[in-house]
Amino acid sequence: MSKFQDSLLGEYGVEWKDIAVALRPSTTLQYLFAGLGFLTFYVLVFKPLRNIFFHPLSHHPGPRLFAASSLPYGLWYISGYWHTKIFALHAHYGPIVRIGPNELSYACPEAWDDIYGRYVPAKRKENPKPEWYCSPASHDMVGANLGDHGRMRRVMAPGFTYGAMCKQEPLIAGHVDLFLEKLAEKCKGGEEAEVNMLEWFTYCTFDLIGDLAFGEPFGCLENAMLHPWLQLVFANIYITHILVLCKRIPFFYLFLPLKTTVQLFLEFSRHVVLLKEVVDRRLAREGKRDDFMDIMTSKPSKTLYLTKEEIFKNAILLTGGGAETTSSSLTGMAYILAMRPDVKRKVVQELHATFASEADINMRSVAKLTYTGAFIEEALRYYPPGPNTMWRRTPEGGNTILGEHIPENTVLGIPHRVLYRSPTYWARADEFHPERWLPEGQRPSEFDADRRDGFQPFSYGPRVCIAMNLAYAEMRYILARYLWHFDIDITEKSKTWMDNQKAYLVWDKPGLFLRLTPVDGVARE
Repeated sequence: MSKFQDSLLGEYGVEWKDIAVALRPSTTLQYLFAGLGFLTFYVLVFKPLRNIFFHPLSHHPGPRLFAASSLPYGLWYISGYWHTKIFALHAHYGPIVRIGPNELSYACPEAWDDIYGRYVPAKRKENPKPEWYCSPASHDMVGANLGDHGRMRRVMAPGFTYGAMCKQEPLIAGHVDLFLEKLAEKCKGGEEAEVNMLEWFTYCTFDLIGDLAFGEPFGCLENAMLHPWLQLVFANIYITHILVLCKRIPFFYLFLPLKTTVQLFLEFSRHVVLLKEVVDRRLAREGKRDDFMDIMTSKPSKTLYLTKEEIFKNAILLTGGGAETTSSSLTGMAYILAMRPDVKRKVVQELHATFASEADINMRSVAKLTYTGAFIEEALRYYPPGPNTMWRRTPEGGNTILGEHIPENTVLGIPHRVLYRSPTYWARADEFHPERWLPEGQRPSEFDADRRDGFQPFSYGPRVCIAMNLAYAEMRYILARYLWHFDIDITEKSKTWMDNQKAYLVWDKPGLFLRLTPVDGVARE
């Protein structure tokens, strides 16, 4: 120590030991760094190792990286290609795969009843939907708890019977008439025209279902464009589906573009107000229309009714869920028909063998189209409108799945596309063969062992889609009238339309451009 340093410190009354104490890390900082170190060790080492080796699900096969953390699943999901990854995982690990620390994926027909089946007292509890997927606070039939779901379904079920469908047919036929009229305008002078059929099927189904649910169409067909609310939904399909993932794994909020997300919420809020005004207008209108709104406003008893909020939320559910899946399915069918002239020829031949004129085509008579019905089933197997999993969660105390006790709060489900393309359950699973759905005796024997009981595109059990029969009738009816009026061919730019599509809860689809040639009921070879 120099004399200069000693004199300098002495001048200010400071000793070297005071400086040493001041420079020593404080107890608070020590605790902070120790805590951060422990947290890092827990998150990056201890918890992943515990999940891999000591978790109640650790005996199930699956990649260790997925067992260690939910992040690998989340990253694949936001990529849009989870449907391809989960297919590869099941091909490698088998029918039951652990795809997350507390998540199991089942690709076997027998699992439908145990996962999605009816609640049986003293035998099987319901596996509810996780709140991050469908919250009971949504006030609609999809998110409702067991009791509220049953009440809503009993109120709404009469609107989806065969008799109700017959009453709704004039309204449905009117929208299909306009759909065909608009397509004919595209083919000026009877010449062929290139048309984006994804757009036009979407316009048709949203106008049709919107009219049934809200009491007035969205004007998509008339204006040849989507309603602004629907534009929001389709333009932000990525964000809306990633929000579901964020509720489950908060880390993925980092992937959301903040400005766009805030704008989306503000726009949705504005359109919710406008849609509520539409509902108010319909509720104020006198007289019956035999539409969904008539059914939802009925009160069969003092305990069987829907609140105004439930009416509004279920109208949105029916429009968004019913119209999108139907338009997606019809677009997929049009693509397959354009790519497979042999299949198209059989569908058209059956159509002309069954009906003498277009006037004979209605929502009841199309049920007689055996090959067309088989074609629709095969199209839904080959290109399911909801390719991924409809998640469920085991209840308090766990549940028994395929004879095994699965602990509580385990996320589980069946990925549609994986099960429907599995060579274990389907002959020539990656090939398109409507013949596999023909009645026994007409069906080629190579398809006899197909697990048709595992095919549940509209879900299964008490929460099966209430509009399933209407959707089938709509698809048959629209397809029959469409093919009665137009021959269709694929364009060069759409030949790979079905390849490499991204999928979230639904497919993220590009436009499908087909060449339409007016034929107006003329039989074709």
